[in-house]
Amino acid sequence: MEFGLTNTQQMIQSQIRDYVTDNVVGENLDWDDEDFPHDIYDDLIDMGVLGLHLPEEAGGEGFDPVTAGLVYEELGRGDVGLTMLALSENLATKIVWEYGDDHHREVSKRVCAGEDHICFALTEPDHGSDAQNIETTAEPTDDGFVLSGEKTAITGATLADHGLILARETGGPDDIRAFLVDLDREGIDIQPYAGLGCEVSGWGQIFLDDVEIPSDARVSDENAFKMAMRTFDKSRAWIALYALGAAQQSLDETATYLTDREAMGNPLASYQGPQFEHAEWQTRVEAARLKAYQTLWKADAGEPHTKDAAMTKWYAPEVAVDTVRACLVLHGHYGYSDDFGIGKRLQDVLGQQIADGAPHVQKLIVARETFGREYRSY
Repeated sequence: MEFGLTNTQQMIQSQIRDYVTDNVVGENLDWDDEDFPHDIYDDLIDMGVLGLHLPEEAGGEGFDPVTAGLVYEELGRGDVGLTMLALSENLATKIVWEYGDDHHREVSKRVCAGEDHICFALTEPDHGSDAQNIETTAEPTDDGFVLSGEKTAITGATLADHGLILARETGGPDDIRAFLVDLDREGIDIQPYAGLGCEVSGWGQIFLDDVEIPSDARVSDENAFKMAMRTFDKSRAWIALYALGAAQQSLDETATYLTDREAMGNPLASYQGPQFEHAEWQTRVEAARLKAYQTLWKADAGEPHTKDAAMTKWYAPEVAVDTVRACLVLHGHYGYSDDFGIGKRLQDVLGQQIADGAPHVQKLIVARETFGREYRSY
Protein backbone atom coordinates (compact mmCIF):
# COMPACT_ATOMS: atom_id res chain seq x y z
CA MET A 1 0.00 0.00 0.00
CA GLU A 2 1.34 3.42 -0.98
CA PHE A 3 1.09 6.08 1.74
CA GLY A 4 2.80 8.88 -0.16
CA LEU A 5 1.15 11.62 -2.20
CA THR A 6 1.88 12.26 -5.85
CA ASN A 7 3.50 15.54 -6.87
CA THR A 8 0.14 16.72 -8.20
CA GLN A 9 -1.61 15.87 -4.94
CA GLN A 10 1.05 17.69 -2.94
CA MET A 11 0.65 20.75 -5.16
CA ILE A 12 -3.15 20.75 -4.73
CA GLN A 13 -2.86 20.27 -0.98
CA SER A 14 -0.35 23.11 -0.68
CA GLN A 15 -2.42 25.46 -2.85
CA ILE A 16 -5.57 25.00 -0.75
CA ARG A 17 -3.68 25.16 2.56
CA ASP A 18 -1.90 28.38 1.62
CA TYR A 19 -5.12 30.05 0.55
CA VAL A 20 -7.01 28.94 3.67
CA THR A 21 -4.18 30.03 5.96
CA ASP A 22 -3.94 33.47 4.38
CA ASN A 23 -7.64 34.21 3.88
CA VAL A 24 -9.85 32.08 6.13
CA VAL A 25 -8.19 31.16 9.44
CA GLY A 26 -9.01 33.88 11.95
CA GLU A 27 -11.15 35.80 9.46
CA ASN A 28 -14.28 33.68 9.82
CA LEU A 29 -15.44 34.47 13.35
CA ASP A 30 -18.50 36.46 12.24
CA TRP A 31 -19.44 34.56 9.10
CA ASP A 32 -23.04 33.43 8.66
CA ASP A 33 -25.54 33.15 5.81
CA GLU A 34 -26.41 36.85 6.10
CA ASP A 35 -22.77 37.95 6.26
CA PHE A 36 -21.64 35.38 3.72
CA PRO A 37 -18.01 35.57 2.48
CA HIS A 38 -18.86 35.73 -1.21
CA ASP A 39 -15.35 36.82 -2.17
CA ILE A 40 -13.78 33.84 -0.40
CA TYR A 41 -16.28 31.36 -1.81
CA ASP A 42 -15.84 32.80 -5.30
CA ASP A 43 -12.07 32.38 -5.00
CA LEU A 44 -12.52 28.76 -3.96
CA ILE A 45 -14.89 28.18 -6.88
CA ASP A 46 -12.24 29.61 -9.22
CA MET A 47 -9.85 27.07 -7.69
CA GLY A 48 -12.25 24.26 -8.65
CA VAL A 49 -13.78 23.52 -5.26
CA LEU A 50 -17.33 23.12 -6.66
CA GLY A 51 -16.16 20.81 -9.41
CA LEU A 52 -14.13 18.26 -7.47
CA HIS A 53 -16.27 15.32 -8.59
CA LEU A 54 -17.36 16.49 -12.03
CA PRO A 55 -15.49 15.59 -15.24
CA GLU A 56 -13.59 18.13 -17.29
CA GLU A 57 -16.40 18.30 -19.85
CA ALA A 58 -18.57 19.79 -17.10
CA GLY A 59 -15.86 22.27 -16.17
CA GLY A 60 -14.84 20.15 -13.19
CA GLU A 61 -11.60 18.75 -11.85
CA GLY A 62 -12.48 15.06 -12.01
CA PHE A 63 -10.52 14.30 -8.85
CA ASP A 64 -10.31 10.78 -7.48
CA PRO A 65 -11.76 10.26 -3.96
CA VAL A 66 -8.39 10.55 -2.19
CA THR A 67 -7.39 13.80 -3.91
CA ALA A 68 -10.82 15.26 -3.17
CA GLY A 69 -10.28 14.23 0.45
CA LEU A 70 -7.09 16.27 0.58
CA VAL A 71 -9.04 19.34 -0.54
CA TYR A 72 -11.80 18.84 2.03
CA GLU A 73 -9.29 18.30 4.82
CA GLU A 74 -7.46 21.53 4.03
CA LEU A 75 -10.71 23.47 3.71
CA GLY A 76 -11.73 22.14 7.12
CA ARG A 77 -8.68 23.78 8.64
CA GLY A 78 -10.22 27.11 7.73
CA ASP A 79 -13.97 26.84 8.23
CA VAL A 80 -16.04 23.70 8.76
CA GLY A 81 -19.33 25.35 7.77
CA LEU A 82 -18.01 26.61 4.45
CA THR A 83 -16.55 23.17 3.70
CA MET A 84 -19.87 21.57 4.63
CA LEU A 85 -21.57 23.84 2.10
CA ALA A 86 -19.08 23.00 -0.66
CA LEU A 87 -19.44 19.27 -0.04
CA SER A 88 -23.24 19.49 -0.15
CA GLU A 89 -23.17 21.31 -3.48
CA ASN A 90 -20.66 18.82 -4.85
CA LEU A 91 -22.78 15.83 -3.83
CA ALA A 92 -25.88 17.29 -5.49
CA THR A 93 -24.13 18.17 -8.75
CA LYS A 94 -22.44 14.77 -8.88
CA ILE A 95 -25.78 12.96 -8.59
CA VAL A 96 -27.40 15.26 -11.14
CA TRP A 97 -24.53 14.77 -13.58
CA GLU A 98 -24.33 11.01 -13.13
CA TYR A 99 -28.04 10.23 -13.35
CA GLY A 100 -29.60 13.18 -15.18
CA ASP A 101 -29.95 14.09 -18.84
CA ASP A 102 -28.42 17.02 -20.72
CA HIS A 103 -31.10 19.38 -19.37
CA HIS A 104 -30.21 18.50 -15.77
CA ARG A 105 -26.50 18.53 -16.46
CA GLU A 106 -26.63 22.19 -17.45
CA VAL A 107 -27.42 22.98 -13.81
CA SER A 108 -24.36 21.02 -12.68
CA LYS A 109 -22.24 23.04 -15.09
CA ARG A 110 -23.61 26.35 -13.79
CA VAL A 111 -23.03 25.38 -10.17
CA CYS A 112 -19.51 24.23 -10.98
CA ALA A 113 -18.83 27.65 -12.53
CA GLY A 114 -20.33 29.49 -9.57
CA GLU A 115 -23.20 30.92 -11.62
CA ASP A 116 -25.87 29.08 -9.58
CA HIS A 117 -26.00 27.21 -6.28
CA ILE A 118 -27.75 24.00 -5.27
CA CYS A 119 -28.78 22.17 -2.11
CA PHE A 120 -29.35 18.48 -1.46
CA ALA A 121 -32.73 18.10 0.27
CA LEU A 122 -33.14 14.69 1.88
CA THR A 123 -33.61 15.12 5.66
CA GLU A 124 -37.09 15.65 7.12
CA PRO A 125 -38.31 16.49 10.63
CA ASP A 126 -39.14 12.84 11.39
CA HIS A 127 -36.64 11.20 9.06
CA GLY A 128 -32.93 11.88 9.40
CA SER A 129 -31.02 8.64 9.72
CA ASP A 130 -34.27 6.88 8.75
CA ALA A 131 -34.19 8.55 5.35
CA GLN A 132 -35.65 5.60 3.44
CA ASN A 133 -39.01 6.38 5.07
CA ILE A 134 -39.28 10.04 4.03
CA GLU A 135 -42.82 11.39 3.74
CA THR A 136 -42.45 14.17 1.16
CA THR A 137 -44.54 13.15 -1.83
CA ALA A 138 -44.46 13.74 -5.57
CA GLU A 139 -47.93 13.19 -6.98
CA PRO A 140 -47.98 12.68 -10.77
CA THR A 141 -50.16 15.00 -12.86
CA ASP A 142 -50.86 15.21 -16.58
CA ASP A 143 -47.83 17.43 -17.17
CA GLY A 144 -45.56 16.84 -14.18
CA PHE A 145 -45.72 16.39 -10.43
CA VAL A 146 -46.96 18.14 -7.31
CA LEU A 147 -44.51 18.18 -4.39
CA SER A 148 -45.78 18.31 -0.81
CA GLY A 149 -43.83 18.01 2.41
CA GLU A 150 -41.08 19.53 4.49
CA LYS A 151 -37.30 19.26 4.44
CA THR A 152 -35.24 20.34 7.42
CA ALA A 153 -31.61 20.99 8.37
CA ILE A 154 -30.72 21.32 4.69
CA THR A 155 -27.23 22.65 4.07
CA GLY A 156 -27.25 25.59 1.67
CA ALA A 157 -31.04 25.93 1.54
CA THR A 158 -31.03 29.68 2.22
CA LEU A 159 -28.33 30.27 -0.40
CA ALA A 160 -29.42 27.93 -3.21
CA ASP A 161 -31.11 28.58 -6.55
CA HIS A 162 -31.97 24.90 -7.07
CA GLY A 163 -32.81 21.99 -4.83
CA LEU A 164 -32.21 18.30 -5.49
CA ILE A 165 -35.30 17.19 -3.59
CA LEU A 166 -35.93 13.56 -2.72
CA ALA A 167 -39.60 12.61 -2.56
CA ARG A 168 -41.77 9.52 -2.67
CA GLU A 169 -43.59 9.22 -5.99
CA THR A 170 -47.22 8.25 -5.44
CA GLY A 171 -49.41 6.07 -7.60
CA GLY A 172 -46.58 3.82 -8.71
CA PRO A 173 -43.72 1.76 -7.32
CA ASP A 174 -42.97 2.59 -3.70
CA ASP A 175 -39.67 4.22 -4.61
CA ILE A 176 -38.00 7.49 -3.78
CA ARG A 177 -37.13 9.75 -6.72
CA ALA A 178 -34.87 12.78 -7.08
CA PHE A 179 -36.31 15.99 -8.49
CA LEU A 180 -34.30 19.01 -9.62
CA VAL A 181 -36.39 22.01 -8.62
CA ASP A 182 -35.97 25.77 -9.00
CA LEU A 183 -36.45 27.10 -5.48
CA ASP A 184 -38.28 30.25 -6.57
CA ARG A 185 -41.37 28.26 -7.58
CA GLU A 186 -44.74 29.13 -6.11
CA GLY A 187 -45.50 27.11 -3.00
CA ILE A 188 -41.89 26.91 -1.79
CA ASP A 189 -41.02 28.67 1.46
CA ILE A 190 -37.46 28.59 2.80
CA GLN A 191 -36.64 29.56 6.36
CA PRO A 192 -33.30 29.60 8.23
CA TYR A 193 -32.60 26.68 10.55
CA ALA A 194 -30.98 27.85 13.76
CA GLY A 195 -28.02 25.69 14.74
CA LEU A 196 -25.21 25.83 17.29
CA GLY A 197 -22.58 26.26 14.60
CA CYS A 198 -21.83 26.23 10.87
CA GLU A 199 -24.00 29.34 10.39
CA VAL A 200 -22.21 30.15 7.14
CA SER A 201 -23.47 26.91 5.56
CA GLY A 202 -26.93 28.35 4.90
CA TRP A 203 -28.79 25.73 6.91
CA GLY A 204 -32.51 25.94 6.25
CA GLN A 205 -35.95 24.41 6.16
CA ILE A 206 -37.82 23.95 2.88
CA PHE A 207 -41.62 23.89 3.01
CA LEU A 208 -43.31 22.44 -0.08
CA ASP A 209 -46.98 23.37 -0.34
CA ASP A 210 -48.45 21.74 -3.46
CA VAL A 211 -45.52 22.81 -5.62
CA GLU A 212 -46.14 22.16 -9.30
CA ILE A 213 -43.08 21.04 -11.24
CA PRO A 214 -42.68 19.82 -14.84
CA SER A 215 -42.17 16.17 -15.69
CA ASP A 216 -38.56 16.76 -16.71
CA ALA A 217 -37.74 17.81 -13.14
CA ARG A 218 -37.42 14.12 -12.26
CA VAL A 219 -33.74 13.33 -12.58
CA SER A 220 -33.95 9.57 -13.01
CA ASP A 221 -36.19 6.51 -12.80
CA GLU A 222 -33.74 4.99 -10.33
CA ASN A 223 -34.41 4.76 -6.61
CA ALA A 224 -32.91 8.01 -5.32
CA PHE A 225 -32.36 6.63 -1.83
CA LYS A 226 -29.96 4.05 -3.26
CA MET A 227 -28.30 6.76 -5.35
CA ALA A 228 -27.73 8.83 -2.22
CA MET A 229 -26.42 5.90 -0.18
CA ARG A 230 -23.81 5.10 -2.81
CA THR A 231 -22.65 8.70 -2.56
CA PHE A 232 -22.65 8.67 1.25
CA ASP A 233 -20.10 5.85 1.38
CA LYS A 234 -17.55 8.40 0.17
CA SER A 235 -18.99 11.58 1.66
CA ARG A 236 -18.81 10.11 5.16
CA ALA A 237 -15.04 9.86 4.78
CA TRP A 238 -14.88 13.41 3.39
CA ILE A 239 -16.84 14.71 6.39
CA ALA A 240 -14.43 12.87 8.65
CA LEU A 241 -11.49 14.52 6.93
CA TYR A 242 -12.69 18.10 7.12
CA ALA A 243 -13.56 17.57 10.79
CA LEU A 244 -10.03 16.25 11.30
CA GLY A 245 -8.68 19.24 9.39
CA ALA A 246 -10.27 21.48 12.01
CA ALA A 247 -8.77 19.30 14.74
CA GLN A 248 -5.31 19.46 13.17
CA GLN A 249 -5.52 23.25 12.87
CA SER A 250 -6.39 23.38 16.57
CA LEU A 251 -3.43 21.15 17.43
CA ASP A 252 -1.07 23.31 15.38
CA GLU A 253 -2.31 26.49 17.04
CA THR A 254 -2.06 24.85 20.45
CA ALA A 255 1.53 23.75 19.83
CA THR A 256 2.44 27.37 19.08
CA TYR A 257 0.56 28.60 22.15
CA LEU A 258 2.22 26.07 24.46
CA THR A 259 5.62 27.11 23.15
CA ASP A 260 4.98 30.85 23.57
CA ARG A 261 3.00 30.84 26.82
CA GLU A 262 4.98 30.71 30.06
CA ALA A 263 3.89 29.60 33.51
CA MET A 264 6.09 29.57 36.61
CA GLY A 265 9.04 30.73 34.56
CA ASN A 266 8.91 28.08 31.84
CA PRO A 267 7.05 27.56 28.55
CA LEU A 268 3.98 25.37 28.97
CA ALA A 269 5.45 23.08 26.32
CA SER A 270 8.22 22.13 28.76
CA TYR A 271 5.79 20.44 31.16
CA GLN A 272 4.85 16.79 30.73
CA GLY A 273 1.14 17.37 31.30
CA PRO A 274 0.57 19.50 28.18
CA GLN A 275 3.20 17.51 26.25
CA PHE A 276 1.50 14.18 26.85
CA GLU A 277 -2.01 15.47 26.20
CA HIS A 278 -0.98 17.06 22.91
CA ALA A 279 0.86 13.88 21.91
CA GLU A 280 -2.17 11.71 22.68
CA TRP A 281 -4.58 13.80 20.62
CA GLN A 282 -2.11 14.06 17.74
CA THR A 283 -1.91 10.26 17.71
CA ARG A 284 -5.70 9.86 17.67
CA VAL A 285 -6.12 12.40 14.87
CA GLU A 286 -3.45 10.69 12.77
CA ALA A 287 -5.06 7.26 13.28
CA ALA A 288 -8.50 8.57 12.32
CA ARG A 289 -7.05 10.32 9.27
CA LEU A 290 -5.44 7.11 8.03
CA LYS A 291 -8.73 5.23 8.33
CA ALA A 292 -10.51 7.94 6.35
CA TYR A 293 -7.98 7.83 3.52
CA GLN A 294 -8.02 4.03 3.52
CA THR A 295 -11.79 4.23 2.97
CA LEU A 296 -11.33 6.56 0.01
CA TRP A 297 -8.49 4.45 -1.37
CA LYS A 298 -10.82 1.44 -1.34
CA ALA A 299 -13.53 3.48 -3.05
CA ASP A 300 -11.10 4.50 -5.79
CA ALA A 301 -9.99 0.88 -6.21
CA GLY A 302 -13.58 -0.30 -6.56
CA GLU A 303 -13.42 -2.33 -3.37
CA PRO A 304 -16.32 -2.61 -0.88
CA HIS A 305 -16.03 0.23 1.63
CA THR A 306 -19.43 0.66 3.28
CA LYS A 307 -18.16 -0.74 6.57
CA ASP A 308 -15.01 1.38 6.42
CA ALA A 309 -17.05 4.52 5.71
CA ALA A 310 -19.29 3.86 8.72
CA MET A 311 -16.26 3.22 10.93
CA THR A 312 -14.55 6.45 9.97
CA LYS A 313 -17.79 8.45 10.15
CA TRP A 314 -18.56 7.58 13.77
CA TYR A 315 -14.95 7.64 14.96
CA ALA A 316 -13.24 10.58 13.26
CA PRO A 317 -15.74 13.35 14.14
CA GLU A 318 -15.73 12.12 17.74
CA VAL A 319 -11.94 12.35 17.79
CA ALA A 320 -12.15 15.81 16.21
CA VAL A 321 -14.63 17.09 18.80
CA ASP A 322 -12.59 15.75 21.71
CA THR A 323 -9.36 17.13 20.23
CA VAL A 324 -10.71 20.63 19.69
CA ARG A 325 -12.20 20.65 23.18
CA ALA A 326 -8.87 19.58 24.68
CA CYS A 327 -7.08 22.32 22.72
CA LEU A 328 -9.57 24.89 23.98
CA VAL A 329 -8.83 23.90 27.58
CA LEU A 330 -5.07 23.96 26.99
CA HIS A 331 -5.47 27.59 25.88
CA GLY A 332 -7.03 28.45 29.25
CA HIS A 333 -9.32 31.48 29.31
CA TYR A 334 -8.04 32.53 25.88
CA GLY A 335 -9.55 29.40 24.38
CA TYR A 336 -12.94 30.27 25.87
CA SER A 337 -12.85 33.77 24.43
CA ASP A 338 -14.79 34.86 21.35
CA ASP A 339 -11.62 36.54 20.11
CA PHE A 340 -10.09 33.16 19.27
CA GLY A 341 -11.45 30.64 16.79
CA ILE A 342 -11.29 27.46 18.86
CA GLY A 343 -14.68 27.92 20.52
CA LYS A 344 -16.39 28.47 17.16
CA ARG A 345 -14.50 25.51 15.73
CA LEU A 346 -15.78 23.28 18.54
CA GLN A 347 -19.39 24.22 17.80
CA ASP A 348 -18.86 23.62 14.09
CA VAL A 349 -17.18 20.24 14.48
CA LEU A 350 -19.80 18.98 16.91
CA GLY A 351 -22.41 19.02 14.16
CA GLN A 352 -20.32 16.68 12.02
CA GLN A 353 -21.03 13.82 14.40
CA ILE A 354 -24.63 14.05 13.19
CA ALA A 355 -24.21 14.90 9.49
CA ASP A 356 -24.78 12.01 7.04
CA GLY A 357 -25.80 9.67 9.86
CA ALA A 358 -25.36 9.84 13.63
CA PRO A 359 -22.77 7.64 15.42
CA HIS A 360 -25.28 5.03 16.56
CA VAL A 361 -26.47 4.53 12.98
CA GLN A 362 -22.89 4.12 11.77
CA LYS A 363 -22.27 1.48 14.42
CA LEU A 364 -25.40 -0.36 13.28
CA ILE A 365 -23.96 -0.38 9.76
CA VAL A 366 -20.63 -1.74 11.02
CA ALA A 367 -22.49 -4.47 12.91
CA ARG A 368 -24.67 -5.28 9.89
CA GLU A 369 -21.61 -5.63 7.67
CA THR A 370 -19.89 -7.77 10.31
CA PHE A 371 -22.66 -10.17 11.37
CA GLY A 372 -24.94 -10.04 8.34
CA ARG A 373 -28.33 -8.49 7.63
CA GLU A 374 -30.16 -11.32 9.37
CA TYR A 375 -28.83 -10.02 12.69
CA ARG A 376 -29.80 -6.38 12.25
CA SER A 377 -32.20 -4.91 14.78
CA TYR A 378 -34.23 -2.77 12.35
